Amino acid sequence: MRFLSTALLSITHGVVMDKIVLVESKLVGGGMTLFEDNKDPCVEECKEDSDCNRVCYDGVCKPLPGEPCPCDEPKKIPDMCEVNILMKYMEAAVKVSPKLLGQWTRAGFHDAGTYDQHVPEGGANGCLMNEPLMLLQHENFFLDGPIAVLKAIKELWHDHPETCIDVSSADIIQFAIFFATTRQKYAPGLDYEKWKTLLTAFEWGRPDETECLTDWTWNLPGFEFGKGGYGGLPYHDPLRCQASGQEIKEKMMGRNGFSQSEATVLIGAHTIGEFRGTFPGLQAPWVYNGRDNYTPEGPMFDNEFFRYIIHEPIESNVFDFSSNFQPFETDFSTWFRDDDFNGTPLNHLDTDVVLAFPPHPAGAYPDYSVDSSAFSVDNDLFLKAFFAALDKMSKLGVTVPLFPATPECACGEIDESDFDEVLNATGIDLPPLLEAIGQAEADAEETKKKIHAEFRQDIVRLTVSVEEAKRMLELAEKAEAGVIDAEKAEPAVIVKRDGSK
Repeated sequence: MRFLSTALLSITHGVVMDKIVLVESKLVGGGMTLFEDNKDPCVEECKEDSDCNRVCYDGVCKPLPGEPCPCDEPKKIPDMCEVNILMKYMEAAVKVSPKLLGQWTRAGFHDAGTYDQHVPEGGANGCLMNEPLMLLQHENFFLDGPIAVLKAIKELWHDHPETCIDVSSADIIQFAIFFATTRQKYAPGLDYEKWKTLLTAFEWGRPDETECLTDWTWNLPGFEFGKGGYGGLPYHDPLRCQASGQEIKEKMMGRNGFSQSEATVLIGAHTIGEFRGTFPGLQAPWVYNGRDNYTPEGPMFDNEFFRYIIHEPIESNVFDFSSNFQPFETDFSTWFRDDDFNGTPLNHLDTDVVLAFPPHPAGAYPDYSVDSSAFSVDNDLFLKAFFAALDKMSKLGVTVPLFPATPECACGEIDESDFDEVLNATGIDLPPLLEAIGQAEADAEETKKKIHAEFRQDIVRLTVSVEEAKRMLELAEKAEAGVIDAEKAEPAVIVKRDGSK
């Protein structure tokens, strides 16, 4: 049965679209055509082979086996056959390197989250891939590897003999997060229903920004609110949560334009991925089933993040948590570490923890815990809310109409067998992809070493426990008073009262 012979209902990330752009095909003269608005300019209609000097199939000219698809007018909107080829590259990549799933998720947020609705500027515009300086900003450290892989996939996809496309970097980045989270929901790995969703639900056509500004990264939420962080707040101070809660309100709600519930559920994407480069020697996921190797198909994307932050802490309010922060064993002043949860160490930022408790003081910021509690007990509710918010996020700053992939293929047909081809990487040249992944990971490792060397003091500050920091602070005060030799105060890792080093 041909997949395209029936009407396809376009569902955007689990929410029925108000405007159904993907329409039922009309059979005309034994062939398949679309309404004029969605007509593919590369499609040549025919009645017999002589009409196109190739093969006439279902009223459309198709290339002979092995013949490159004609490409006189590369398209901004790919057809479903072309999206299927993209999925082959992405599926092959994550099977080789499952960590890409969490990394591409982060990349999607960090491209779109630069949006400021008050200007407006930034957004899902491809700057993270197209402007090298964006990867040098603190907020985007350690994204160079996954972005390099995405860039290689984009080039291989465009060069494939059966594609005729000019798809933007903005589209590639946002499709990557949609691919990663859709693939890992419920049972990790790609299945037939997920494949159909990926073919039909994503909307294409985002333009790339030509004048990217690195200052846009300041619209992304920060996380350092402990001693020496953005707020320079005392250790164990409840105001750390206040600063974190206000940061989410100011950035995600105020600038990005998300609602309280949308901001909360999007942070739940931390359910997959790991702390990788920022805290050397302390790499760990947020939740035990979010680690890269949780299953042979990678991490699980579900509501475990919310279940953990709501149900694992002993205390139920910020004030009590500040003095009894179980289940975490270590407070690093801007983040917490659970050394052993089901055999896995876990890390959580202050901006994660603030989602677990009512605001302190009351009214200082929205009560994110209301939504967190709801998501913690209902995975279906979480996924529905997440993909609705993700759809909104993937369009931040986009002012042009977007369209789903064209059902009618210019260079081939699509049916159920194409799903198996995605799983088996049929029809793509794997060696260039594998080489690109290897090179990207090698380059990323070198970049990580350089970042660790250049920002050593910052990294040490972030990875020194509160108790150790207090000890060093006392030594620093004694050194300043001349009580002890300054060299004994370990100045490279000292954080002073005013937050300076």
